[in-house]
Amino acid sequence: MLGLDGAGKTSLLSRFKRRGTERVLPETVTTVGYNVDTVLYGRHSIKIGEFGGSDKIRPLWRSFLLHCARPSVYRNYPALVFVVDAAAPTRFLEAKEALARIEMDRGMEYHPVLVLANKVDSAGAVDLAVIDEVLGIQRLAQAGRTISLKGISALTADGIDEALEWLVENVSYELIAEIDMLKKQRR
Repeated sequence: MLGLDGAGKTSLLSRFKRRGTERVLPETVTTVGYNVDTVLYGRHSIKIGEFGGSDKIRPLWRSFLLHCARPSVYRNYPALVFVVDAAAPTRFLEAKEALARIEMDRGMEYHPVLVLANKVDSAGAVDLAVIDEVLGIQRLAQAGRTISLKGISALTADGIDEALEWLVENVSYELIAEIDMLKKQRR
């Protein structure tokens, strides 16, 4: 899970773990490196890595994610979740640039991308159609990319199950098998 600082990635990771429980989430601290947690959804166990999004950490995303033995396969992460703050339209272009840099990485063409517009329940939240247009989600989908934009709220848990369902439906099990095989070869 990647996105700019302040987009709510840490809160979303916490909400994925606590979906359907309390409305109040634990207080979070800005992620400097990364957090990894496992979320249970139905019969699936989903490992989610959440990476810090400050401008100083973003250049390290590639290093965090790339598999050393084969640069075209991202280690342990067969899908990308990119989080955007729906209530921060002044940062949409910055988010678009960050997403474009990830999209240009070799090997990402095989990974489904779920863009989550977090904080859709906040004052000043922008309509999903605007976010779609600015980030170019439809353009990527029309080019054959497996990509989707969903509105979500870490605070209220709205959209949490839909996001997890999308991931379960769109992750390539062939890619997971390939990643597992590469891990075994490295041992």
